[in-house]
Amino acid sequence: MFIHVDLATRDVSLHEPSVFTAFHVVTAPRDAVGADAAEALGDLAKSLDDDHVWISADGIRALAVHQVGTEWESQFAGMVRYAESKGWCSEDGMIRAHLERLEPGSIAERDNTP
Repeated sequence: MFIHVDLATRDVSLHEPSVFTAFHVVTAPRDAVGADAAEALGDLAKSLDDDHVWISADGIRALAVHQVGTEWESQFAGMVRYAESKGWCSEDGMIRAHLERLEPGSIAERDNTP
């Protein structure tokens, strides 16, 4: 599962919502830092450092609502529990995500990768 944030347009989208074994934020350009992504994500995120942001679990749910079925919530809750066990969650219900930086326009190519 990953969130794509376009820093130029502030468009935010959730991709691969049924992949619970990985979680990150994809953004461009390559020199973007956590504060850039957090600003573009608005209420969904807080900056952690140059390579990570905190993402609201409820925000992820809101992004996923029209993409997932009834079983999704229990699977997502399992992912959150795992993240908590690893120390990747904040006390206020946010999940740590690393940034994956791509060249502008390359998200389409990433989505088409099998």
